[in-house]
Amino acid sequence: MKKILSAAFVLLLWAGAASAGAVERPGEIAGFHHAHRKAIARFGVITDIHHTNKPDTADRKYSASLAKTEHFVDAMNREKVDFVIELGDFVDTLAGGTDPVQNLGEVEGIFTSFDGPHYHVLGNHEFDNVKREDLLPRLDNTGIPAGQTYYSFDRRGIHCVVLDADYTVAEPHRPFDMQTPGNSFWTWKDAWIPQEELDWLVADLAGSDLPTVLFTHQLLHRESTEDHTIKNADVVRGILEADGQVLAVFSGHDHRGEIAFRNGIHYLVLEGNVGMSLDWSKVSPTGGLDAKHDSPFTLVEIEEKKDGAFSGLQTYDVNLTGNAQQYTFSDEVIVRR
Repeated sequence: MKKILSAAFVLLLWAGAASAGAVERPGEIAGFHHAHRKAIARFGVITDIHHTNKPDTADRKYSASLAKTEHFVDAMNREKVDFVIELGDFVDTLAGGTDPVQNLGEVEGIFTSFDGPHYHVLGNHEFDNVKREDLLPRLDNTGIPAGQTYYSFDRRGIHCVVLDADYTVAEPHRPFDMQTPGNSFWTWKDAWIPQEELDWLVADLAGSDLPTVLFTHQLLHRESTEDHTIKNADVVRGILEADGQVLAVFSGHDHRGEIAFRNGIHYLVLEGNVGMSLDWSKVSPTGGLDAKHDSPFTLVEIEEKKDGAFSGLQTYDVNLTGNAQQYTFSDEVIVRR
């Protein structure tokens, strides 16, 4: 089993990206190709698209969701990444006049037009207008049986794990479903990993000797009393830390974004594509409606450094290049072979 020994990391937010040379201009990804990098995996991540026909608000521009998703897919196709993944809240509550299955199909059709494997993480808003029995068969995850909400896959040199925390905190930890006035049993603050999924996670991680990345909608690194956090996150973190192979956890849900480092693992919360819980007019000259310059998403490159193998140790770089308001980030992690 591998053990994370140390990590060095540097965070380049957009405020300092120009001077650092990490990003050429906000709103348009540049410099994806790095001659010194020999990535063992390259993938695109987007979160909190919230496609719906609801009117736009100051901090959420729903009307641009399809155009922004299309820009993400086009960018990832140009970069020929290994796969793409969205981290939940794919759709949102409808204002009326639109079939919820049709609304889901509109954004799913664009997302799955990526020329390669594509994956979903369940968020809470998926169940706003769509019954579970209608939703799950319509979310296509490459090579994964329909309806399976937590799963894993290998791509090139990494192991990827998708978790589903859409369960009530109250026992018997019911899976989320569309609510009705007479059957309202969960809120957006609910998030729980049931025992069956925890047991699966332990076995899955034990069965892989590859560097691992996890994908969740709700957060894992904060204390369990925090609103956006999985309420048994401490148990999940204990499993990840004991395994020792996890390089990073990618999440959405809190649109503001965040980077944290806890007990050898990086937790990367990406900014919401629909908005970052800020008035768009204060952060964008186009008010959040430009499909290129107002579409936060990221390209992730994981590199095994050939000059970083010594005395049974191996060094990996985890590099994020953000589009638009999404942050850019790079870290180095040393693991034992």
